[in-house]
Amino acid sequence: MAFNFATVCTKDDPTTTPEDVVQLKMHMDKQRLIIHEGMQITRFCIFSDYSKEDFINAMGKWVDDPNMESMSKFMDIKPLPEGVDPSFAIRDLFQNNLFGEHDKTMYCHPRCLPLELTHSVIFSTLPDKGNPAHTSYVLSDEDKKSIIDNQWATLNLCLDWTKTEPTMFLPYFFQFNYGEHDALVEKMYDDEVISKYESFMHFVEGEFDEFVLPMMPSIVGKYFVCNKSKNDELNAAYEENRELVVANWRGTGGEPDAKYIAWDHDWRALTKQTSFVYFDQTDGSPIEQDYWARMRLI
Repeated sequence: MAFNFATVCTKDDPTTTPEDVVQLKMHMDKQRLIIHEGMQITRFCIFSDYSKEDFINAMGKWVDDPNMESMSKFMDIKPLPEGVDPSFAIRDLFQNNLFGEHDKTMYCHPRCLPLELTHSVIFSTLPDKGNPAHTSYVLSDEDKKSIIDNQWATLNLCLDWTKTEPTMFLPYFFQFNYGEHDALVEKMYDDEVISKYESFMHFVEGEFDEFVLPMMPSIVGKYFVCNKSKNDELNAAYEENRELVVANWRGTGGEPDAKYIAWDHDWRALTKQTSFVYFDQTDGSPIEQDYWARMRLI
């Protein structure tokens, strides 16, 4: 079983650029999530309709840097039907010629960067289709029975604790085992079905009826670039979930009583509970203009 870490960058999606992918790749390398002690542990895959040269230009000399051990796998994206939201390009992660059956597969938006404690998320094992025996997650006896009796496949999704999304799940990072979602994949490539949905995560919410394994609270977070008032709202939303966070604390090296964002603290910045943070730039501000984010997060 391989570990596939994949991102999607398309020309018709204004929230993704080759430069965003480069930054994601840099943070993967920074956290040693692709190559560790000389061994490749994760395959970094870019699904895109940009040319490879577009990424090389964005990366400068990254491809030819003799000190750069890790590589990227470039995959051409299949065209979407007219009028379908560009987020549906994610469907190619579920059906391609690169991934193998039962490969652990992760989708990450290019503007969602890994921080600390990401290894434990990436290298966790999900329940196999119809068989929860080998998962690293603790499941209730009732959930195990449902997976076995119904031969369910699993999607590992993060509930929207931020209260900022139009869906109940945060769409920026999720995990699944490749080749185990035949019924859902068939719907993904049915133009009539997907045309009913505003985005890919709306589709997942409406059509996936097997086992949803929720991530621990706040594993995936968010940061509004150059918008402190919106980030203060995230702090408030985090406080509403504090009891659940503390009960499921996994932020090694951090403190359960820390705020989601600690603006003026000597050593705290973002809670250690969060391993992936999505940088929301909907107001058009480039992240280079956000001094605190550059200093503490990037």
